[in-house]
Amino acid sequence: MNENFSANERALLRGRDVPFEQLESLSGWYPVVAKTDKLWWRFFGEKRFSEPFFYDSVSRLNQDNRLCVQTAFNALDAFENSPAPTAFIFHTSRCGSTLLSQLLASLPSCVVMSEPPIIDSYLSLYHAQPEQSGAEKTLRQLVGALGQRRFAEERHFFIKLDSWHINSLPLFRKAFPDTPFIFMYRKPEEVLASHQRQRGPQMVPGLVAPALLDLDPEPLEPGELDKYSVKVLRHFFKAAYDQANELILLNYNQLPQIVWTDLLDLFSISPVPAELEAMKARSGSHSKNADFTGDPEPAAYDANIELCATASPYYEKLEQLRLDRMIRTM
Repeated sequence: MNENFSANERALLRGRDVPFEQLESLSGWYPVVAKTDKLWWRFFGEKRFSEPFFYDSVSRLNQDNRLCVQTAFNALDAFENSPAPTAFIFHTSRCGSTLLSQLLASLPSCVVMSEPPIIDSYLSLYHAQPEQSGAEKTLRQLVGALGQRRFAEERHFFIKLDSWHINSLPLFRKAFPDTPFIFMYRKPEEVLASHQRQRGPQMVPGLVAPALLDLDPEPLEPGELDKYSVKVLRHFFKAAYDQANELILLNYNQLPQIVWTDLLDLFSISPVPAELEAMKARSGSHSKNADFTGDPEPAAYDANIELCATASPYYEKLEQLRLDRMIRTM
């Protein structure tokens, strides 16, 4: 590999290279990394995406199926006319978005991509080279490649994005003018408490490309991770509030019941009784980690309330919008 790959990208591309000329089609192949004029794909064949995250699905590929192929961007033309997703899921992190994606993925009729790395890889390219990236056309084709229908029962397609992708919502709207956007959120002091136990990359300076986060330039002292995390959360909540007319608002405290009382109907998903019961049973287990022992104690939330003073007003504004919308539809 002569490209400048990150550690995560190298992990995604760990497999036997296959010449593109040997392929009859890209069916069963999924894009994972984008560079200036090249794409890299991994072969999944008929494997369902049932794990909490796309990376997990890669790690569980059969040894014989660890295949990679490199193509030019024009290979995406095969997916130009793919149907748009049923919905995109934006979120603040640690707010139930993985639970939602896992509940949907439990249904045979749903294809669910949870934080597919190609989206982040492409958005980094787009922000660095907007004129050369293909903009919304390339994004639409990449999403089309992710939404391949490989089984007869598959009729719905959801993508859960990374939390920092809320900043790229205008590009997603240009590419998908009619697709619903869900935004999931939770009280900022609760999100912060979860990250204090195990921080996501967006809460550590330098681990997410600055262009994707677009934070204000206020300097912080080294090691002020909580203050940095609140700065990130404020950005997520404010960005969602500023674009709220594009969003279906969903609070953590509505889960899991709202999935079967509202969302399935909203997206015309009709599981058979056995599938619905299996989904409800799935909602009782942790969405990411079987060894999970529960959320932080409420005292941890209370301790963070003052820290989150700059983010909380935007949470309250979103909540008021959500409640106002509920009243109007009653």
